[in-house]
Amino acid sequence: MADIRRVGVPITYQEDNPITEWVEKLRASLGAEKREPRDQAERELLGRWLGYRGRDELENTVGMACYACSHFEMDFEWRFLLTDHIRTEAGHGWGYIKQADAIDPDRDHSRPDPDFEYEHGLWPRVEHLAIQRRDLLSYIFAGNLWPYGHVTAASIQGIHITTPHVLRFEENVVQAEERGHHDALLQKIHDYVWELVERYGEHAIRTRIAEIDAEALNSRPRTIFDPPRREFLRRHFNVPIENVVKFHEWREYLYLNVLGFPTEPVVIQNWPPEIPQPTAAAVTA
Repeated sequence: MADIRRVGVPITYQEDNPITEWVEKLRASLGAEKREPRDQAERELLGRWLGYRGRDELENTVGMACYACSHFEMDFEWRFLLTDHIRTEAGHGWGYIKQADAIDPDRDHSRPDPDFEYEHGLWPRVEHLAIQRRDLLSYIFAGNLWPYGHVTAASIQGIHITTPHVLRFEENVVQAEERGHHDALLQKIHDYVWELVERYGEHAIRTRIAEIDAEALNSRPRTIFDPPRREFLRRHFNVPIENVVKFHEWREYLYLNVLGFPTEPVVIQNWPPEIPQPTAAAVTA
């Protein structure tokens, strides 16, 4: 593997890799099981879920990027990249809300729906948001910029009750744009980390990233590691969770090919209990 441990050295991350290929095959295998809502109750539930997802995207993913731009010191390339991130994620959030409106026109899905959230235990992930507000390094590795979603999103996007319009939106807009704009940020993340290494030393920065990552992974950061959301989607929409078996391998791939050094072991407390969590030795074997 090429040595990428300096500012400006091109990263070795590749969009086409065995882990992504495995996840895409899983996504494709679920297609035959998807169906449209059978009645008004299912249309209402689907609409309220998509509305919740869209509002969460706008309030939290977009909101955290806006917070980072307004509170953290950064260069203008960072501001350009984050502004594009905000535009992309805002389009996804609003797109999910409009998909919900089309499915159930009797409800304005742009409005808060606290009864839905309370009924299903979809509580705000306040501890995860707090980590992202601390500093730029915490925002990067705890938040949406670090692309763990390339593996974990197969769950939230794997709902079995959906519509052709939603599927086209997710494939042609959400998935396509997520890959493109996340990948553009990875070289910037690499260079920022190695700028910090030059200032503070490699041991200090690697230790700090490991601390942020471990804390974030245990703060319900993604649907598959958030028991209330995960169980809601499994119970009502039969989403897959087997994609989690590739998570630690994907984490190691990102570290080696974006940052240039290996991960530190982490145990994720909210790992789906039905699937054994691999050990560090198994991941690196």
